[in-house]
Amino acid sequence: PAQPFRRHFRCAPPVLSQCWRERVMASTLRCRGPEGRQRARSQIIVMGMSRSGSSLTTSIIAAMLRNGSRSDETAWRGLGRALPSDSANPGGYYEREDVVRLNYATISSVTGAGWTSFRPDHLLRPAALNASWRAPSGRAKFEASARAILGDMDHHAPWVLKDVRFARTLPVWRPLLRRPLCVIPYRHPGEVASSSRLRSVRLWEEYVMSALTAAREARCPTMLVSFRRWLPPPPARDQ
Repeated sequence: PAQPFRRHFRCAPPVLSQCWRERVMASTLRCRGPEGRQRARSQIIVMGMSRSGSSLTTSIIAAMLRNGSRSDETAWRGLGRALPSDSANPGGYYEREDVVRLNYATISSVTGAGWTSFRPDHLLRPAALNASWRAPSGRAKFEASARAILGDMDHHAPWVLKDVRFARTLPVWRPLLRRPLCVIPYRHPGEVASSSRLRSVRLWEEYVMSALTAAREARCPTMLVSFRRWLPPPPARDQ
């Protein structure tokens, strides 16, 4: 679905400026409401495609939420258990394990498939996930788990939660959130495919499209963060 993707991407918010590191607190936690006044936003959701710099982005947001401290992990996991690092990401994922497990289980319960398989109606309209629960008890179980997680995080507000699968599950989380802000890290699809074990440009397109659409449907102010913005500029070549 290349044409729908291009249409969504043209409508995406502008890429953040290079000084975003220094201004993340102001730009992330202060957004203008309909009446023009600035309102604090203390709930930040990081989503998109894996291998796009989402862990690095989350680590920087979390540090800025704690005045530059990287030792205070409550900004991104509260009192929850961190998803363990591994060889694919030795620096850590900056994800709560229960959030990742809940998103995996929700996708499986609603679609009957894994996180890499999209139904066409969910790709073009992520909110359709809300009407697709296979068992009536599924939504109640999800809400109980999600409320417990968000209740813990709210004790440590402002906070950031990261899982790339929010690109698919944001519609079922949204009713439990209070005026969140979405951050979508992105990277060239060829670089993502070569860095990922999945080796899939198609999945990159599907996840980025789903993230943009889910954020728009949820009416969440959204920021795009380019992976290249975190990299030092290449050295100048001698003429």
